[in-house]
Amino acid sequence: MKGLRVAMVILASLHLAWSGLIALVASFADGGSVPERLLLSAVHPLAAILLLYVVVSSERLSPLIWRTTVAILSVGIVGDILVAVLIGQGTLRGDWPLPLTFTVVPAIGLVYIIGRRRGRQPTDG
Repeated sequence: MKGLRVAMVILASLHLAWSGLIALVASFADGGSVPERLLLSAVHPLAAILLLYVVVSSERLSPLIWRTTVAILSVGIVGDILVAVLIGQGTLRGDWPLPLTFTVVPAIGLVYIIGRRRGRQPTDG
């Protein structure tokens, strides 16, 4: 189980760095709508910070922090999938696989923290 936690810390740290970089780029980009920019510059970094906090926290999380983290991660995942679908339909411009890259680590993190909350941390294979 310790190996899984270390892997999650690494993934969450990389996701935080990637989200921070993309948030900076989104702040200065000319294209994109307000919801797209909000997703990139607010939801992703906040979700990455909360995920890293939950992963490195060794104490039992308060229900408020746990629910907030699950909600923000879920909003980010659904938002990215929605943006990918809209790009695929031609409603928005861009490459449809790009938003899906933002769903990988939050989805893994969501499974990890839900498993941790239930007291059955996923085991290392």
